[in-house]
Amino acid sequence: MKRKVIITIIILISCLWVAVTINFNRPSSQQVQDETQSSQQPRPKFTDQQIGVLAGLAISPEWLKQNIAANQLVYGIVKPSDTVPAGVDDYSYLVAADDQDGTVIFFKAEGQTVIIKYTSQRNTKLKAKALTLSQLKKEFYQTRSQKREVDDYVAGLRIE
Repeated sequence: MKRKVIITIIILISCLWVAVTINFNRPSSQQVQDETQSSQQPRPKFTDQQIGVLAGLAISPEWLKQNIAANQLVYGIVKPSDTVPAGVDDYSYLVAADDQDGTVIFFKAEGQTVIIKYTSQRNTKLKAKALTLSQLKKEFYQTRSQKREVDDYVAGLRIE
């Protein structure tokens, strides 16, 4: 009888030890959630002006660079008193101060997506394009020189 009790106690202790070992080696649900979140692409953080420059580079890079170089590129946010095409009331914009070719780029970040509406070279009909912030970052804000270039363009904007 004593032998059965000792064997039973040893089996129980072994089972308890296995259960404790398994629990210590299993990640908690919080760790699993953190690892899942960290493996997802974090949203790139950009200012509205940086998003505008990235949108300009995606739509009309030469226009953007020429107007920045001439200190003619104006950044602004559409106000209720502005005369703008329908559908861009809550957008930001880039426009050349001299507006010689009629190019205007309206843009708005919605979560991970940047909605870009633009006119170009006297074509008054708005064209639309949607790009993700990750796409813009990958294309125009990846290397140190690209980051410096975009930030220099932002510094060259005239704020309205």
